[in-house]
Amino acid sequence: MDINDSADSQESVLLAQLQALLDDETECLKSGQMEELQQIATEKMRCFADIQSRMTPARQCSKNSSADAHLRNLLNEIMRKNQLNGQIISALERFNQGAWEIFFGAQPSTYSDLGTAKSTAERHLIGSA
Repeated sequence: MDINDSADSQESVLLAQLQALLDDETECLKSGQMEELQQIATEKMRCFADIQSRMTPARQCSKNSSADAHLRNLLNEIMRKNQLNGQIISALERFNQGAWEIFFGAQPSTYSDLGTAKSTAERHLIGSA
């Protein structure tokens, strides 16, 4: 077995682990299981660091172009999943920020201290959250 083949195999295993972690992260985000998200994010960052430490700038391409193509496809899929998870997290963040502003008054409040509605120019529209 060539050294590059061994390195490709190790990278492939790490990339498969990272892909599984991204799948778990997606499921947590979709189901609202936020308590598990921190553990998955920590493991994902460890896996990223392992992959980065194994990849050297001067690394020669393996002679097996199908293995290279497989790694490229795996990397593209991982990047797509990571981007999707980032978009989900951004959407959740915007939603939470909007809810926070409505409930805790970061924006001008809709109602006065007496409970009456403020004029249109003074109030925050609930539908804009």
